[in-house]
Amino acid sequence: MFVMAGLATCLLAPVTFAAQAAPAASSGGGVNWVVLTAGFSMAIASFGGALGQGKATASACEALARNPGAEAGIRFALILGLVLIESMALYTFAMMFIRVK
Repeated sequence: MFVMAGLATCLLAPVTFAAQAAPAASSGGGVNWVVLTAGFSMAIASFGGALGQGKATASACEALARNPGAEAGIRFALILGLVLIESMALYTFAMMFIRVK
C-alpha cells in the first residue's frame, strides 16, 4: 500500500510542477494538479502520522505494563516521539498551503 502511494506521488509530482498557468480567458474544465497532489500528500501524511502515533502509544502501554518503574523515561520518550510524528503532518500541512496559494 505504501509502495503504491509512493509510486502515485512520484508519478503525479512531475505533472504538478510542469503544469502551466491556465489562461485568464478560459473558464474551468482543467484539473488543478497542484491542489490534487497537495490533498493526496496531506492524506498520506495524516495516515502515516496516525499509524505511527497508534503504534507508539501501544508500545508505550506495553512497556509500562512490563516495567512500571521506568514510567518517567517511557513517558518522556513517548511524548517526544509523538511530537516528532505530529510535526511531520504539520510540515506537510504548511507546505501544502505554501504551494497551493
